[in-house]
Amino acid sequence: MGLLILSPGHFTTIQDRGRSGFREWGVPCAGAFDRDAFEIANGLLGNSPDSATLEMTLFGGSYEAQIPLAIALAGAPMETSLIDRDGAERPLTLPLSCSMKPGERLRIGGASLGARTYLAVRGGWQTNVRLGSRAEETRLHSGVTLAAQPGATLNRHPRFLPWCEPAKYPIRVVDGPDANRVGSLEEWLGTSFRVTGQCDRMGLRIAGTPLHVRTAAEPLSIPVAPGSIQVAGGQMLILGVNCGTMGGYPVVAHIISADLARIGQLREGDRLVFQRVDLVTARALDREYRRKMREIVQRLAALAADPEGDRTSL
Repeated sequence: MGLLILSPGHFTTIQDRGRSGFREWGVPCAGAFDRDAFEIANGLLGNSPDSATLEMTLFGGSYEAQIPLAIALAGAPMETSLIDRDGAERPLTLPLSCSMKPGERLRIGGASLGARTYLAVRGGWQTNVRLGSRAEETRLHSGVTLAAQPGATLNRHPRFLPWCEPAKYPIRVVDGPDANRVGSLEEWLGTSFRVTGQCDRMGLRIAGTPLHVRTAAEPLSIPVAPGSIQVAGGQMLILGVNCGTMGGYPVVAHIISADLARIGQLREGDRLVFQRVDLVTARALDREYRRKMREIVQRLAALAADPEGDRTSL
């Protein structure tokens, strides 16, 4: 017993922090594409950081509680409402935590901005563990029931977590192993690019000014990772969390870890620019990013643990 999927939306999967230690066997790391929103959804309930969530892409779907549930939503702003057993509808604003009673339905519409929203439940969704992770790459279907622990929580909407458009600021990158095969990489990265319709968890194809990459004498496949920027046919391909572990296209840059979660919120038509930074700067930005995320999660944990605390902000 838990949550019944009435309609799974566009592309909804179970995701946690992903897999580690299996890339040498060709197993993708997988996991939540927007790690920040994933951690916020779990933090709103005081969950462990690896608790499994639903990752909903572009359109959320409809769900019905079979038992009392404590849930939280974070990520792209999707039109969301809670419908009680009498049909009364109450709109919800993300990010939030709230309770669902048996028979109540959660209806989640399309994303007005961004691409992915995360639905967490207290204790995490109790699905199968494979290679140390619950992350799945097959989409969920109507009629499936997701097992969960019963629970309840206060209705909370933390105002200190404003939504930021993923392409509002330049996405910062460091040089890739094939950067020296490009004569004007920094100038090219500073131009405007557009996300095409070819975008999923494996990667995003980006349209822009074509880039010429000098052909290597002996082109070889090299290791790649989420955030690697390949050039295929003069156009950019940003690898996502489901990318393979090896690639044959030139890798001219790599998105820094502090900006990687933003890639998971890009959608068709978004325009973006890149900013080249060195490794020293990238490491400093990563340390600051991790510090801020720890602070956010700690504040959320304090909020979740205080039944009499402020229901709207800290």
